[in-house]
Amino acid sequence: MTPGSTPTNATEIFQEGLRISPLKLVDAGVYNHRIMRLLRLNVRLPAIFTGDVNAQLAACRIGERRLKELADTLGTDQTVAIFDELLDRSEHLTRAAIRAIPDGEYAYVDFLDNDGVDLDDPVRIEVKVVVAGDSIVFDFAGTSGQVKGPFNCMPSGALCGACFAMRAIGGSDVPTNGGCFRPIELRLPPRSLVNPEEPAPLGCRTATIKRLTGTILGALRQAIPDRLPADSAAQLINIDYGGTVPSHGRFVMTQVLVSGSGASRGHDGVDVIETDATNTGNVPVEAVETDSPLRINTLSLAPDSGGAGEFRGGLGCYQDIEVLEGEITLAYRGERHFSAPAGAGGGLPGALSFAEIHRVNGDVEPIRSKGVVRCVKGDRLVLQSAGGGGYGDPLARSRSAIARDIADGKVTRTQAEQSYMNS
Repeated sequence: MTPGSTPTNATEIFQEGLRISPLKLVDAGVYNHRIMRLLRLNVRLPAIFTGDVNAQLAACRIGERRLKELADTLGTDQTVAIFDELLDRSEHLTRAAIRAIPDGEYAYVDFLDNDGVDLDDPVRIEVKVVVAGDSIVFDFAGTSGQVKGPFNCMPSGALCGACFAMRAIGGSDVPTNGGCFRPIELRLPPRSLVNPEEPAPLGCRTATIKRLTGTILGALRQAIPDRLPADSAAQLINIDYGGTVPSHGRFVMTQVLVSGSGASRGHDGVDVIETDATNTGNVPVEAVETDSPLRINTLSLAPDSGGAGEFRGGLGCYQDIEVLEGEITLAYRGERHFSAPAGAGGGLPGALSFAEIHRVNGDVEPIRSKGVVRCVKGDRLVLQSAGGGGYGDPLARSRSAIARDIADGKVTRTQAEQSYMNS
């Protein structure tokens, strides 16, 4: 429907691309060229697509070779026994971490800005976490029903968020494998945002996975406040550009922008970082400008975007992106335009995001969190990602930390006086 395959206004899954049942691209060592020809006919940049798929295939072959080498060295039975022991050990350690959480029920609510279609309607994500001994349940009974737009999330996506939460409470000493996730029980209401029915669109579900992950952590923070941070922005801004221009021919460019993490007891949040169930970073300016008719006029930290607290939330980023030629399609998938990341322990929320199209004729058009727009030469996309929530009473922040933030340009003097120096 749009270049980059994440239209924010899709209303059926059929608008989001091909759905392919499991097929073997390589069967008994034979490459299936018919499947690849079918796929290449359905993408805008087939050469890049083919390279991407073949890179994944090469990684699988390396894994296959090394697994065979291990089995040849240790024997098949011993190799399988080792895998079983690793899984059982991770389960045992994870259940021990759950037992360290006080038994009880812990609820939390957060929101997506909208579903990309009904732009004035926030989407509720509510979870109740039930801890009893070494078992844990994530119940999403209070979450919104499935929505018109592509922000529905299939059960495997909800499981992804729950798995991240288990690793967050389990600690880095627990080896990450499937054993960590055996204690999880998910309750996902039918025809809900996290368990939709066909043909509900799903293409922008990453935003939902990130928010439900943060909601789980927010609930658990009530039980173990010293171990979990304030809300992170948990925002992965996705911008897809596409079109045909003289300098690049047909092009598709996906730009990712990240945001601030929440502060925790004893630590400021991290500036401009991915959090929760995904792991990426800002696409480098050089890559954007090389592969598309775009120029990044400004890329910087966003001052005052981190929530104030004894420990400050991480900052978001600010960008000014200009179209240099032609007419392009721009699909913007944002979040945190209307619902700020909450602080914890008396900390203040992080700053909201914003995005605007500055037209070449001087008009300014706000983007209400999500939208697909046409841009021409001279138009600019100006945006800011959200900051993370602060932790603890802002008046308890040390004067040296405030001075350092001002000197680094992370907090303006005006904001420092308003947030940190009022009695």
